[in-house]
Amino acid sequence: MSENVDSQVEEVSPEVYRRRRIVAVLILVLVLLLIIGLISWLAGRGNSSDNATATASTSTSAEAFSDFSQRATESATPSESAEASESASASESASAEASESATASESAEATESAEPTESAEATESAEPTASASPTEAVVAACTAADLQVSLTADRNSYAAGQNPALAVTYTNTSGNPCIVTGGVNNVDVNITSGPAQVYNYAQCYANPVEDAEVAAGATNTTALTWNRSLNVLGCNTSATIQPGYYWATATVNGVTSQPVRIIVTG
Repeated sequence: MSENVDSQVEEVSPEVYRRRRIVAVLILVLVLLLIIGLISWLAGRGNSSDNATATASTSTSAEAFSDFSQRATESATPSESAEASESASASESASAEASESATASESAEATESAEPTESAEATESAEPTASASPTEAVVAACTAADLQVSLTADRNSYAAGQNPALAVTYTNTSGNPCIVTGGVNNVDVNITSGPAQVYNYAQCYANPVEDAEVAAGATNTTALTWNRSLNVLGCNTSATIQPGYYWATATVNGVTSQPVRIIVTG
């Protein structure tokens, strides 16, 4: 009895298994069809909404332009076409006149706005020229902080008949140009013997000249000769010095050099 039951179970089981698989496949197909139908329904509903929106927009646009008359069509009568042409010609004429008046207005405005601009440019270009002159003229006079002055003699001692030859050298040691009042001849050589005044070059020989500008780092030299005259007694005196020791100093623009000893032996 048990053997028969087992054989029946073995024979029925594959068939049941196949039926169950078929049922499962059918259920899966139905589910897919339901999903596809749901998606189609949703898509159709969205399209309906878009069509309704488009219809509403079209209605609104039509309402907004309902006051405008329709353009002439091919079936319009000749009189209507003529009236439309005359209206168009009038509109074009009015547009042309408006364009001409606008062009004239723009030309006038451009002309008015150009004149102040040209005047302003002329004023701006003239201002630097006017202000350049004072800038070029501002050069300070040389001071002791700018000049280095030295005096040299051509020899240490002078015999009878030999006149001392002296050289006054001044250098602008600053980084800026400066003015030497009276130019290169604005030098003074003073000679003394002890406390007594003997000779002064500027008193009789220096002539007034124009101011001279000395560039930064530039050096100028002025040479002169002492004829041994004792001009402390006057520029036209014929008195001459006696043999002895003399001290000479040079001054340029108020800056004085170190003294140089001059020995006269005869």
